[in-house]
Amino acid sequence: MRIVEIGHEGVGKTTFMASMYGILHKGIEGFSLRAIHINDHNRLIKLAKNIEQNKYPAPTDQRQEYQFYLQYQGQDFFPFTWADYRGGAIRETQDSEQARLLQKDLQQADGVLVFCDCQALVQKDARRNQIRRMTALMTNALKNIERPIGLAVVLTKADLVDEINEDHLQPFEGLTKAIEVSEYIASMRIPIACGCEPINVPIPLLFVLYVGIYIQANYLGQEIEQHQQMAKYYEQQTHGFGGFVQELWDIVQGNTTYREMSQESLEKAIAKYKELEPLIAPVEALEKYLSLGE
Repeated sequence: MRIVEIGHEGVGKTTFMASMYGILHKGIEGFSLRAIHINDHNRLIKLAKNIEQNKYPAPTDQRQEYQFYLQYQGQDFFPFTWADYRGGAIRETQDSEQARLLQKDLQQADGVLVFCDCQALVQKDARRNQIRRMTALMTNALKNIERPIGLAVVLTKADLVDEINEDHLQPFEGLTKAIEVSEYIASMRIPIACGCEPINVPIPLLFVLYVGIYIQANYLGQEIEQHQQMAKYYEQQTHGFGGFVQELWDIVQGNTTYREMSQESLEKAIAKYKELEPLIAPVEALEKYLSLGE
């Protein structure tokens, strides 16, 4: 699975990532996070500890990519790649390298986290232009999408504002409409706060991962059903006198019999179920944690 993180300048993406990793590395509701590369782990843990003391990292100045494993009950079970873009990328010209990479990543992403500073929305300052540019990029990248994708709109620094109303969210109007008319985008709007008293920090990542895991489980379920139907069809061809004669003929000719094809389809169904089984409990646990079944 591929996740893209995008936000305007100063929105706190690096702070979020470090806080999120620090919380999820310790574990929550049976889930934990493991960075594949030890250097990424050490850096994120160090930043997370600083954030707990209200020491915040400087903004990133370039695109960074990380590789993680989501773990359940201490076991690796879902790998994903995370591409993090510096805030200035959304203001670059369309022919710049960063802009091209961003458009490509957005179009190929399985999950997207869009970050916006709550104070920028409420105060309606100059950063709203960056927010409009960012949502326009997102709308353009997603308008023709024809595959399932998870999208989390992450409202950072929610503890520093009294409330967020629909007027404040006006810069998201175009993106919101694109989401509403799409049958492929599963979205969630999530206010968060990092620091010594974090709010909702693990939820954006766990939501887009839930969408990715659910989609994979659904595809496997469809494949299992198809193999089972084929097994049933082939088995039906062996019934009766005609089926008996056909089976004898296939044996004499050295052809694969319907009985053998039925068994082969059943074995394929079993193999797919073995891929599906490790996903069932995590999907149910994530649904409960994110309150998606209510």
